[in-house]
Amino acid sequence: LFATKCNSCLKTVMPSELIMRVLNHVYHVSCFYCCECERRLERGDEFVLKEGQLLCRSDYEREKEMLSTFSLTPAGS
Repeated sequence: LFATKCNSCLKTVMPSELIMRVLNHVYHVSCFYCCECERRLERGDEFVLKEGQLLCRSDYEREKEMLSTFSLTPAGS
């Protein structure tokens, strides 16, 4: 009735399955990967949960740098 669903694939997580948890989100182990580079994240890896999506640290840093460069560009150039 109130089955837990994977935050990535949205399929039901069976009680016998191994999972990863981030805050109140649950993921199948096979669905626990960076949404940019698709590298599988493992226990101990640094990552960011941004708008419900997982980003590995290097992709997060790259995105942050790109956004800061973009915001510093003067309007009209």
